[in-house]
Order: sequence, then C-alpha cells, then structure tokens
Amino acid sequence: MKSITAQDKRQRGQMLLIFVLALGVLMGFTAMAIDVGLFYEDRRHLQNTADAAALAGVAELPFDPATAKSKAAEWVVNNGVDSSEIKTIEIRSTDFPNDTVYVEVETQFDWIFGRVLGQTSSLVSADAAAQVGSLSGGNDLMPWAIVLGGSDCLAGSDPIPDATCVVKVGADTGFLTGWAGALDMDGIGGGSAEYLSNIVDGMADTYYCAQGQTDPECETSIVPVLDGNKVAGTAKGIEERLAAEATPGCGSDGDGVDYFDEVFTPDTTGLADYIVVCPDSPRVIIVPIVTLNGDPVKTVTIEGWALAYLNGYACVGDATCTGAKGHWEVQITMVDAVYSQAAGFIGAFNPFAAVQVRRLIE
Repeated sequence: MKSITAQDKRQRGQMLLIFVLALGVLMGFTAMAIDVGLFYEDRRHLQNTADAAALAGVAELPFDPATAKSKAAEWVVNNGVDSSEIKTIEIRSTDFPNDTVYVEVETQFDWIFGRVLGQTSSLVSADAAAQVGSLSGGNDLMPWAIVLGGSDCLAGSDPIPDATCVVKVGADTGFLTGWAGALDMDGIGGGSAEYLSNIVDGMADTYYCAQGQTDPECETSIVPVLDGNKVAGTAKGIEERLAAEATPGCGSDGDGVDYFDEVFTPDTTGLADYIVVCPDSPRVIIVPIVTLNGDPVKTVTIEGWALAYLNGYACVGDATCTGAKGHWEVQITMVDAVYSQAAGFIGAFNPFAAVQVRRLIE
C-alpha cells in the first residue's frame, strides 16, 4: 500500500484551496445573476405600470386634465406600486392643448446578494407618455375602393359604423364594365407585384389627398385602376399582412387574431363612436372612398377615406378560386369616414372627429 507523502498532502491542500476559491467565485456570479434578474423584473413591472397609467389617464384628455392625472395615479396604485413612488404625472400639449399625459415612477431596489460587493440599493425608474389624437386619413392605405353611392358601408356619403361591405369585388360582379375594385396606388403600372406590396405594407409612394384639398403636399386625387381580378395578389397580400397579427397591446386572447373589439372600443366619454386602442394591428386599414370616372373605368377620384377593420377575403364562384370563374372578395367592417383630408392616419386631436386614437408615444 502506497503511503501518503508530505508532498501529496500539500497538493491535496492546494486543490482544496483552489476549489474553495472557485466555488466562491461561482456562487458570487450566481448570486449576482439572481440579483440582476430581480432588478430587471422590477424594471419591467414599473414600465408596465407607467404604460397602463398613461393610457388610463389619456382617456380623460384633452378636456379633463385633473381627472386624467388622478386616474393615472389610481392605476399606478392598482398595479401594486405605492403612491409615494410616483415621481411625476404631467399633462402636456403635443399637437393639441392637453392632449398628452406623462407618467414617471421610481422605486428603490434593495440588492440581496450584491451586498457582499458593497451594492446595497439602486434606483429603478420607468416613464411613459400617451397621446390622444383623431382620425385624419390613412397610413395603412389599401389598393381597394369604396364607391360613393354604391356601398353597403355608406348612407349617401355618411359612414355606417359596424356595417360590413365588399371593397374588392369579383370579376363577374365588378363595377360598371367589370372593374373589380383594385387600384394602381402609385400610378406606374406595377401590376400584381405592386398591388400585393401595397396590401402588405399599406404604403404608397404618391401623396394622395381627397378631392378639393389644397394641402401643398397633395400630389393628386386621381388614381388609375388595375385591370383583372388579382386573385393571387389579393390572397397572398392579405395572408402576408395578417401574419403580423396577435399585435402587442391589442389585448389578444392568444388565438392569433386581433378581433374587432380588441382593436376598436366604444368611447364611453361620448366624444366619439370608437377609440382605436390598437392602431398597429394589421387589421386597421384605410380604404379610399371614390367616384368613378367614365365607363369603362380607367381612373377614380378620391373623395374621402374610410377607417375600417379588415375582416378577410372569401372565394366566390369557385370552391378553390383556381378556376376561370373563381375570384376573391375582400370584406371590411366600417368604423368611420372623413372627407377633404390627406392620407395621414393619426393627426392632432379634433373634437368633432368621430374616432379618437389613444396611443403610447414614449
């Protein structure tokens, strides 16, 4: 049996010392990781609190700043943050007097394991600002049309809130001599590829305005139409657009769809019919309201804009929409309409607008 020498004992002692030192370092890193995780958890909670408080307060703006501040403070407490940790609640004027509420909360985070490194406490803060605005046209501009005097979503020129109508009809049920409702939004003849892109991103290179508007940025109110039914472009464009659903902040129930009542809610203040609570949802769209120029239709004139909810599309005439008679029809739900406006979605607060938009801006 081999005897343990003094050198062996020294080596074992050194290994034990190294192990103890390494264990101390490892435990230190683990402790700090736990502390840092708790720190950022507190930070997320504070940010969620500030966001909720700002959105609660802005519901009272611009006409009742005092109630807006008290509601914001109430929501801070409702989210488990002490009122003493409210650093500031301010009513600001961004685009309209008293249209913005700013909330800042701050608390002290007590380090647990960090104390061994001399870290006892740190300030944690979060802030948010929410603004009320009004519908003034559209960024999510779709290459379809609501025909003035020929839509179930309009009574004359007045919008019918909650009405459902078709904005892109089928080839054999088209307007006048067969135009199916697709628009060439940039007027450069981009065909199906451009049409699909317009549906997906809701953008146009041309700055459109309604007929009669004198805004210097306005380029035209006349839009060329696209021939054909655009079967593939319509289906693919809508599918790609709606792939971005379950939008954060829409109150989605987790099923991957931004439902109408998750995107628009009735305005209980009586100032508007609806509040757009989720303006970033891909189902929020703007559709031009147009009059037709001639027969056959080659161009249309924009008379106004409809804010709508994109329900989807359905195949009409053929079970698979691959046959000669198959075509897609696009359905929307009307929310509101404006006239003599540019295609800009959220503008300054307008007390006479039928739709108010409340959103976080910080």
